[in-house]
Order: sequence, then C-alpha cells, then structure tokens
Amino acid sequence: MFPVLLSLLWVALLTGRTLAQNATFTRGQKFQIILLGVPDVSKMPLPPTDAPVWDVDLFDTPVTTISALKKAGKTVICYFSAGTAENWRDDYGGFAAADLGKVLPEWSNEKWVKTGSQGIRNIMAKRIKLAADKGCDAIDPDNTDGYQNESGLSLTPADAISYLTFLAATATTHSLSIGLKNSLSILPSVSPLIDFAVNEQCFQLGECTAYTTFLASNKPVFNIEYPQPLNAASDRVLRWRRRGRGYAYGWGKLVAETFASADAGADG
Repeated sequence: MFPVLLSLLWVALLTGRTLAQNATFTRGQKFQIILLGVPDVSKMPLPPTDAPVWDVDLFDTPVTTISALKKAGKTVICYFSAGTAENWRDDYGGFAAADLGKVLPEWSNEKWVKTGSQGIRNIMAKRIKLAADKGCDAIDPDNTDGYQNESGLSLTPADAISYLTFLAATATTHSLSIGLKNSLSILPSVSPLIDFAVNEQCFQLGECTAYTTFLASNKPVFNIEYPQPLNAASDRVLRWRRRGRGYAYGWGKLVAETFASADAGADG
C-alpha cells in the first residue's frame, strides 16, 4: 500500500465511508452501459431486462431518464471523466489553463488534468453533487490512470490514490457509491474505498487475474470486451470507446457482464 494512502484512508474512514450506502453492489451482477446517447425509457422494459445496473452519462442523461430507470428497479451509475477536461462539457470554462496537461492522442478536444489541484477538485466536487441531485446511485469517474499516460503533468500512482480517496470521500457526503475505472496498479490500495470496478478488455489484455482478491470481497467487476476492428476507421472508433465513451450497443447488443467466479479468469 502506498504510504500516502494511510492518512487519506483514515480521513475517509472518519467521514463514515461505508460500502454501497444507497445501492447494493455484489459480485455476479450484470450491467448495461450507454455513454453515447440516452436510454429510451419510452420502450420499457429495456433490454437486457436481467441487468440490474445501468451506467449512463452524467451530463447527457436527463433526470427523467434516471428516475424512470430507478422506478424500473435499476441501480444507476453516472459516468463522468474525472481525469481529463473535455471542451464540450458545460463546466469546461472552470478549468484553469495551469491545471491542464497534454491533449489525449486520440481525442483532440480533451486534455489531462492536474488531479492534485484544488481547482480541479472543486470542479469534480460539483460534478459529484450534480450526480446526487440528478438521482444517481453511484459514480463512475473515468481517466484516473493519468499516471500511466503521457499527461505532461508528471502524475504518479500516489497522486491517483490521493485523488481517488478525495473522490470517494466526496461521494460519501452525498450518499453515493463509487467505482474504479481500470487503473489496475492502484486497485490494491483503493479497494477499501470503492464499491465496484469497471474494466475494459481485461480478457483481451490478459489482466483479469488482477481482480481475484477484489472479487473475493464480493464486489463486482463490470467488464466490457470489444470486438476486433474490421478496418482502420473502425479501429479508431474502438480505441475511442475503450476510453469509456463507447456504448454497449455498438456491434450488436454487447452486454457487459460481471465475473461470476472468484477466479477472475472464469467466464462471466
């Protein structure tokens, strides 16, 4: 465990952090994720009907849609990028130039952010409050793995742990659960703080065993696997979706499913 986590974890515990305060997340749950577009709740029940967890975009999904999903018995996770600034978001004007890093190679309208900046954390605190105000049960903060990328900000794993601890503590104040998106190298350190994980392509990349201990604690890993691209154009789209902006309907109805076994290499 990284030393920086010790005091931060203690702070989180003092705030009364408990797992899945409003929502119950358990290993074996199925989920559906739609981040490009909005679920059409006029056509209820929505497929897959056996998926109790739905992951939707925080900004694009209206309160009425979230409310309809919850009335249908769904647990709603709201996605937003916590580690980058996207210039099409309504709150983009609040990002200070000094807090922005390099442009993401495959997304020219998006830059890495300095996660230790109070300004950045203030923006994310407002986003978390927005999630609570809209009725979300949990948050899915993306791009917490800047330390694994050429961000231009010299981000480290310790920075990511500090940031995730802040996000988790803030979520707690709004009775929201929180997940970890990818960022496998910090998983052992932040597992006590998170209620679920969202992973992209661990089967394809041979990384699923990294979740063995996490799964043993009865927390779910919501896994997304993508089909191989057919050509260069589709390859670029797939790489875009791998960063969390894809939607589960892409090539047919791709329903991401949690691992049902403590053996992370087993079928879901």
